Amino acid sequence: MTAGLELIGVTKRFGANTIVDGVDLAAVAGEFLVLVGASGCGKSTILRMIAGLETVTAGRILIKGRDVTGARPDERDIAMVFQNYALYPHMSVAENMSFALSLTRTPKDEITRRVAAAARILGIEALLSRKPKALSGGQRQRVAMGRAIVREPSVFLFDEPLSNLDAKLRAQMRVELALLHKRLGKTTVYVTHDQVEAMTLADRIVILERGVIQQIGTPGEVFNRPRNLFVAGFIGSPVMNMFKGTLTGADCVELAGTRAVVRLPHPVTKRSAPAVVVGVRPQGLALSDTADAILRMHVKVAEYLGTETVLNGTLSGSDEPVTSVAVGDHGDLAGREVGLSIDPHHLHLFDAESQLNLIH
Repeated sequence: MTAGLELIGVTKRFGANTIVDGVDLAAVAGEFLVLVGASGCGKSTILRMIAGLETVTAGRILIKGRDVTGARPDERDIAMVFQNYALYPHMSVAENMSFALSLTRTPKDEITRRVAAAARILGIEALLSRKPKALSGGQRQRVAMGRAIVREPSVFLFDEPLSNLDAKLRAQMRVELALLHKRLGKTTVYVTHDQVEAMTLADRIVILERGVIQQIGTPGEVFNRPRNLFVAGFIGSPVMNMFKGTLTGADCVELAGTRAVVRLPHPVTKRSAPAVVVGVRPQGLALSDTADAILRMHVKVAEYLGTETVLNGTLSGSDEPVTSVAVGDHGDLAGREVGLSIDPHHLHLFDAESQLNLIH
C-alpha cells in the first residue's frame, strides 16, 4: 500500500539534549496513527516536525512520497488541529473556517462550497454566523476541525485536541472523530497522553519513551502482546501487576516472597538469566477460594464501578502491591483476605535484564 506519510531516521536535538532519536515510521494512506506516551516523550515534537513547525536535526520526512523535510508548513499539504482552538475572536465561524483558503486566493464559490460541506459533516451549519465567544468548548473544537477539513489536505495532524473538554464531551468527540475519519479517509496522525483515546481511535498505536519508539501495533497487539515492560506497564487500566520471579524450569516460575509457583502457557527458551518479571493483567486475577487459588491477597480498597469492582491490596505475607478486577459488586471484601487464580492467557513473562517479553 502507498505510504501517506513516512519518517526516516528522524532526530531532533535541542543543544545536547536528544528529544527524538532516530524515529522510523510509516503510515499507509488513510491510516489513523496515534502517538502516545508520557509527557516529554517526544510525541508532540514529532508532530511539529511533520507540520514544519520544528526543524529536523537529522533524517527525512516524506508525504505521499515527496520529501518535505525542508519545506515550509504551507508547502506540505497538511492541516493541524491544536490543543487550544486558536480561533480568531473577531471572526464568525464561517470566516474562521475559510481564512486559510482566502489567503491562498481560492475562488469565493469554492470557499463557500468547502465551508458548507465541512459544516454539514460536523453538524455546525446553524453556527456559521456566530462568533467564538458564543460557542461551547465542543463547538469551538468542531470549528477548529472544520478549519482543517476545508483545506482538503493529504495529512491531518491532531495535537491533543480533546484535552480541554470535560469527560462526557471528550467521549462524545472521540466517537465523532472516528466517524469523521471514516468519511474523509485521510492519513491522520493524532497525539495524546490518554491511552483510552489511543485504544479507541487508532488503527495503529506508536508508543514512545524518551524519544524512542518502544512498539508499533494495533490496539489489540500492544495490549495483548506488549513488547517490553514499559509498554506492558503503560497500556492498560488498571495497570498490569508485576511480580519478581525466578524460572525453576522451562515452564515454571516461582514468585518472589511467596511459595507460589506459576505454570507458563509456553516453555521459555530465550533468556539471559533465571531472574524474570511476571506480568498479569488485573482482569486475569480471578477471585477463587478453591484449590486453583495460587495467590492470597489482603484487600485494602474495593472500588465498585457499577459493572465491576477493582480490588487493591497486597500479597499476603508481603508488601507486594496487587490489583484484581472482579465482575459485579464486591465492595464487602475490603479488609478481608481472598484467594486469586491466574488466567494463563493474561500472563506475560519479561526478562529482568533486557525487559523484553519472553512469551509474546
